[in-house]
Amino acid sequence: METLNFKGQKIHMIGIKGVGMTALVEILLNSGAEITGSDIKEEFHTDRVLKRLKIKPLDFNAKNIFSKIDLVVYSSAYGNNHIERQAAEKLGIRQISYAEALAGIFNQKQGIMIAGTHGKTTATALLGHIMIESGFDPTVLAGGTVINWQSNARIGKSDWMVIEGDEYQKKFLNFKPSYLLITNVDYDHPDTFPDKASYQAAFEALKAKTRLKYFESGGNLPKIDPGNLIGRHNLENIGLIMKLTRELGIADGDVQKAVKSFLGVRRRCEIYYQSEKLAVMDDYAHHPAEIKATLQALKERYPEWRIKVIFQPHTFSRTKAFFDDFIDSFGKADEVMLASTYSSARESEKTDEDIDKLLAEKLAKAHPSARFVGAIGAFDEEQFKKILGSEAKTILLTMGAGDVWQIARKLTELATRWPSDKK
Repeated sequence: METLNFKGQKIHMIGIKGVGMTALVEILLNSGAEITGSDIKEEFHTDRVLKRLKIKPLDFNAKNIFSKIDLVVYSSAYGNNHIERQAAEKLGIRQISYAEALAGIFNQKQGIMIAGTHGKTTATALLGHIMIESGFDPTVLAGGTVINWQSNARIGKSDWMVIEGDEYQKKFLNFKPSYLLITNVDYDHPDTFPDKASYQAAFEALKAKTRLKYFESGGNLPKIDPGNLIGRHNLENIGLIMKLTRELGIADGDVQKAVKSFLGVRRRCEIYYQSEKLAVMDDYAHHPAEIKATLQALKERYPEWRIKVIFQPHTFSRTKAFFDDFIDSFGKADEVMLASTYSSARESEKTDEDIDKLLAEKLAKAHPSARFVGAIGAFDEEQFKKILGSEAKTILLTMGAGDVWQIARKLTELATRWPSDKK
């Protein structure tokens, strides 16, 4: 990927509300670019980031594209048949993907990439935090809002840059990292990779593009206080990070201090509300292995608490590919409420109610307390009150990569008004 200079460029971003896209906005603004962007009207948790950056997303419309725009950067969710991409093509405006734009910056830096099926967002944010606390002053781009920075991007003045690598559509192969960390490789994205072998091959190709050294997870767990992070998977990722921090000359004691001051990433076991008898949490887990890891971690941290899960599957292709694994992933939950599948913009098959109903039916047989609750947008206040319930020491956990987090927000509003421990 060629190196790019964005200074003075008028850039329009298609799909600007995406997590990676909002982080890229901050980097491009810092590079001296002028930014506009468009997306669907649906509320995203990244809206607050764009508001802080004083950018108001436009609705998708061909009129957003005009001759004075120098460059269009598009999310991979939107193909060349998108109305704004077609308008840009007619006007002869150059178009590049999010990954190509980011690679054009990253490949000029001392770049560190964290890749893997699970855990890469938290690992990226944590490594960035450790390097900041250790004086490296890196630029960091994470796939979620880092609570310490209240942003998914952090602009540094040094030549160091830390990002997470997205394997979807092999996008991470646009990058040439100096150092690479791989958290794990667990087959995913069946709409892009037809089998496990093709998925594994993408990671092998990424290793081959690494300039200096790559590190993979494995070995003994580190003897370190994980601070606000919970679960064995986070300890494993801290151990992986320490392989690199030792390479960079950061003392283990400094790593420990930074880990303890790390506040985590939004949508990763994020606590929305907590009282003595009720907690409302939200987690991004949408792969069976992630669901198991999150529930195991919560059971270990809160052994006396009941866990009620509201799970929203993400994409019909993933639900079909891992159907049996989803059935087996909720063993640590005390109650499971299955919402309708969230179909992303990249998925051509927009609805498949049969797979939702079948998953709910099979899940109910494996888990007696499981039931189907329908579309997220169809929830009313009476349903929310029933979910809150009156049981002692209950965690209400929303899970999924779609808009299920809005349920956690509504539950928090009601819990504040009618807390269960006052009933």
